Amino acid sequence: MRKLAPVWVAMLLTLPATVNYPATSYADEFSISFVIVGETNLYAQEGGGGRPLGSISPYQSVKLAPGAPFSFYDERKPEEWLKVRTWLGDRWIRDDERVLYGTYEERRKTLTLLSTERLFDRPDARTDTGQSLAPQEIVTTAELHYGPKYVINATSASGQTGTWYQVETTWMGPKWILKPALMEDVDAKTVDYDLKLSGAETAYEVPYEEGKGEAVEPGIVHAIAKWQYSPQAFFIFNWYKVRLPQGERWIKPKNEVLEDYKALNEPVKLTTKTRYFEDRMPSFDRTRWLEPGAYKAVQNVGEWTQLETPAGLKWVNLKRALLERPEGIVTTKETVKLTEKTQTYYFPATGEMCHIEGFFSPQEVQAFEKWTSPEGAVWYHIKTFSGTEWVKQ
Repeated sequence: MRKLAPVWVAMLLTLPATVNYPATSYADEFSISFVIVGETNLYAQEGGGGRPLGSISPYQSVKLAPGAPFSFYDERKPEEWLKVRTWLGDRWIRDDERVLYGTYEERRKTLTLLSTERLFDRPDARTDTGQSLAPQEIVTTAELHYGPKYVINATSASGQTGTWYQVETTWMGPKWILKPALMEDVDAKTVDYDLKLSGAETAYEVPYEEGKGEAVEPGIVHAIAKWQYSPQAFFIFNWYKVRLPQGERWIKPKNEVLEDYKALNEPVKLTTKTRYFEDRMPSFDRTRWLEPGAYKAVQNVGEWTQLETPAGLKWVNLKRALLERPEGIVTTKETVKLTEKTQTYYFPATGEMCHIEGFFSPQEVQAFEKWTSPEGAVWYHIKTFSGTEWVKQ
């Protein structure tokens, strides 16, 4: 019997799946649903034997019978059996390809396909008709949301989770499509900034990679929307809707892109000491500071500005500068009392805690800087074995 580690259980709970699985469950504690997708016989006992008592036709949902132990994290062997609730009472069915773990709902919807989708006779990948639907508006009449029968980890569970849609076709009647790319699933957020493409990219009319697309050279394009999606656990992709000479297109960059990009050639005045970085990567390193003064800005990416400095090109976050080193800091040699209730912070005005209550034993230390906030709170800058920290008195 294989059990899923607790860390994987936590990760699974974050998956955007329709079906949520407990680690080990009983039917009287959890409602576990199965969908019958092929004619399935009912038996009085596990393993069958004797004549079937009846059958369940597709497409119907059944639930695990009360008291029937069940785990999604124990390997499902061939010809397993399930005890389910039926109109004949609690009966046994074979857990084979005619049973999907999930839910079924008849619902009429108008949806928009982004890609070419294969057509199936039933919600079973082995029933491929050889026919396809091109990107277009379609009408669906039912949805079957399913999950894995045996969970190994979050990645495998995500890959075995999806939705079958029953779709009306004019020449073949009702058919099924599997996990289609739908425009209705594109949750793009409106943006308004320039995007710097560091390499050649491919643009598409919809946010789906189908066909050759259109080549886009490295350079600056204007983005009007951004869609982040995760097709499976631990993978996040970005699509940008951009304005090009030929019209609005979608790009999923394969190379590095710089969001909210501006080329600059202008002076910037630092009114307080400002932390600098080699890359646009925030950290709590408090050892690298630029002195107040005039610098030349060469480019801006989001909240980051690149400056020319005596030590070369460096990145700074100007929005945080006055929170990390507010104006009005003065030197001091005052004594500060630390107690079990003392909390310390990396910076005086960002709210990022360094040490929580209970870390310090009662003692007195000497502050070397002091700052009074506009609200009247007095902050002291002290030295500890883990570096410099701010404490409010």
